[in-house]
Amino acid sequence: MRRKLLVLILVPVFLLSFLLVGCNEKEKVHVIFLGDSIGEGIAGMRPVSERERDAYYGVLGIRNGYDFKNRAISGSKSGDLLAYIQREDEGIRMTQSLIRTADIIHVSILGNDLLLSDIGRLITSVANNDYKHINSIVSNAESNIAQIVEILKGYNSDALLIIQTVYNPIYEGNTLISEQSRAALAELGIYEDQYRELAGNIVEMVNAVVHDYLEAHPGAFYIADGYKAFDDIYNEDPVRGKKLIFVDDAHPSAEGHGIMADINQTILEETGYANARTALKNYKEMRIAQLERLYSDTVDVKAVSKTIKKAKSCAEITEIYFSAIYEKLPDYY
Repeated sequence: MRRKLLVLILVPVFLLSFLLVGCNEKEKVHVIFLGDSIGEGIAGMRPVSERERDAYYGVLGIRNGYDFKNRAISGSKSGDLLAYIQREDEGIRMTQSLIRTADIIHVSILGNDLLLSDIGRLITSVANNDYKHINSIVSNAESNIAQIVEILKGYNSDALLIIQTVYNPIYEGNTLISEQSRAALAELGIYEDQYRELAGNIVEMVNAVVHDYLEAHPGAFYIADGYKAFDDIYNEDPVRGKKLIFVDDAHPSAEGHGIMADINQTILEETGYANARTALKNYKEMRIAQLERLYSDTVDVKAVSKTIKKAKSCAEITEIYFSAIYEKLPDYY
């Protein structure tokens, strides 16, 4: 009888403890990343095994403790993304289901709408006051972005939607401007020191698609302004600005991804989807662990780690870390 009474007492206590633990466990924020090769994070990491700790989607996911899924696809234009999000779930990817259940939907797109159209040729056309090609790109992007936003909001109106703008990758020595385009521009009296400004004007025309939609539909999404962030750094420090672009002259470097993570972090903290103190603590630990794992032979890890520990923001950590490892070879293993 005494044994039965003990069991009857312990079972409710166990169940109550289980429920209390479950209630105290905070459910993770679910994030899905959509878009192109920038969103996929296919380039810029060194070594490639660091992809999830260097690409902005992984940086955001790890330092904020998110449950994150990446469904960005290299080479995608806005039309490709529009078609992709309308596909029914298949296999293990389950993209529509992930969109419908996400707390945050992040989109990186429009870069290929521009770059796959030959930016050198676009610069030449605009310099000749021929806007036919760029206007066609912008018009097509306007239609696609409007539909993408409407479909995503239709799937999941409660999610925080973030759309990232395209940065200007052009600087002196950049190989995206072909020799043919350089010759055509020279005939117009336009030389390499003018390329960045002209490219910036074209990139801004494409980014205006995102800004104009938001102006017409206030609150539809937040803009992670990659264009402004990269441009501000380049204007202040051209040497660092060039370091934000990978050696292929198109994709962001690991540091460029760090900048993207930081501008997105600001939005996430302002909207209550991220805790600044927790993110800062986690980011310090992540970058120090990378130093210890990859740069113990080439960097004064102890000194740099000490500086990182004193940092007051994620952006400060990004600058400290990448300044420390600049032109240093990682310990491949």
